[in-house]
Formats: sequence, C-alpha cells, structure tokens
Amino acid sequence: MVNVVYKKKGLKINAVWFCDDVDKTIKASRADFVFLHGVYANSYKKAITSKQYSLTTDLTVPQEEIFKGFSKNYRYEINRAKKESVECIAYNSDDFKNNHHLLSMFKKEYDDFVKLKGIENTYNELAMEQYIERGSVILTKAFKDDVNYAQHVYVSDKKIARLLYSVSNFRTEGLDSNLIGRANKYLHWYDIQYLCDCKINVLDWGGISSIDGSNGVDKFKKEFGGRECSYYNVILGKSIIGKIVISLMKLKRG
Repeated sequence: MVNVVYKKKGLKINAVWFCDDVDKTIKASRADFVFLHGVYANSYKKAITSKQYSLTTDLTVPQEEIFKGFSKNYRYEINRAKKESVECIAYNSDDFKNNHHLLSMFKKEYDDFVKLKGIENTYNELAMEQYIERGSVILTKAFKDDVNYAQHVYVSDKKIARLLYSVSNFRTEGLDSNLIGRANKYLHWYDIQYLCDCKINVLDWGGISSIDGSNGVDKFKKEFGGRECSYYNVILGKSIIGKIVISLMKLKRG
C-alpha cells in the first residue's frame, strides 16, 4: 500500500493506493479528505465515487510470454527501436532525493507536453513529493543522443506499479515522429522488464476511457495485451470540514 498525506489550500489530503484493508485505513486517517485510488467496493454513499477502467499485465509470467502478447506490429517496432540505438534508463525515489533536478525537469516536460496536446494537466506536485519520500516512484526514460524521446512515471508499493504520467517528445524540431512512437513502445517494454526485475507482480496501465473505448490512447495500450479490469476512485470527507465540502460537491454535481 502507498499511503501519503499532503496539504492543499490548508487542507490535509490522504492519498491511498493499492489498499487491502480500506475500512481500517479510513478509520486511522486524520486528514480532511481520504482519496482512495483503485478500490473494488462502491459502498461509500457519502463519498464522491467514479468508476475507472484499466488494463493490467501479470508480471509473474515469463517475459517471453508477455512479449508474445503484444501485437505483431508493436513487437516489430520495439525491435526496430533497439536497432536504432534508442536507450532506456530507470530512476527510483532515491535518485530523486539525491538529484532534485530530475523531478523539476520531468515536471517542465510534462507541462509542455499536455499544453501541446491540449489535454488536462493532472500533475500533482505535492503528492509526488510525498510519493518520492515514501520510496514509491519510478521514472523511466527512452533517449537517443542526449534527447529524451519518452518518459513514464509509476507509483508503486513494490507489488503493483501503476502508470501515473506519460510524456512523449513531440516538440523538438527535427525529430522523427515515427521514431518517437517506436521509442515510446520500446520504453514500455523496457518498463515491463525492469518491473519484473524489481519483483513487482502487476503492471496497471494507468486507465482507459472504457472497456470498449476506441480513442487513440485506449487503442495504444490495448496493443500490449493487458487484461481489462475496472475499479473505483473514492474521495471521502473525514473531518467535519471535509464532510461539508464533499456534501457541497455532491449537491453541485446533482
């Protein structure tokens, strides 16, 4: 389990991932809000609840079998990226603690990426700092000639790793967009091998829009052969002010 507390606008938020005993965790929390990521029960009537669809890969099976589960085209592009001298590297929380520039550099590139793509910026710097402090962050990069082509950030409790943020470098003038795509696929394969070496059992691909979703991101992730699943994200008010805020938010949402 990953269990951290951070402050936002003077209020304490308790973010919890991969929780086995949800009720015990809620009871023990002294925060204003408890944000449960990926729970399988939808029994919190006074909470704000949203259903999340995702894909998971079993990392306990042989790596060759996982690779065979990728689409034929993805296997070809991964092998091609390797031949094109794309390199990959992984950083853990200790690396972030020893080199604060790593986090600030990733944040800048993520901010640029979402702005360029016109998508919502979901980067939570306050939570990230706490995940790093607890040793729960993995960052991987695919690069060539000192240029980052793709980056992935995972939150992990040493048993499950969930893809939290993903960045591809489409802004550098002169870069081959097809090579960027191949490098990103190659990085996902590198991630799987790295997570297996770390004895992590499950890779969660970080969500899809729906089980039968047909948008580009969903299609991209499904080509890696993950198993479809669903769970809930739950925000509970724990303190008096937290309960009032959640009630007002529920009223506003109808």
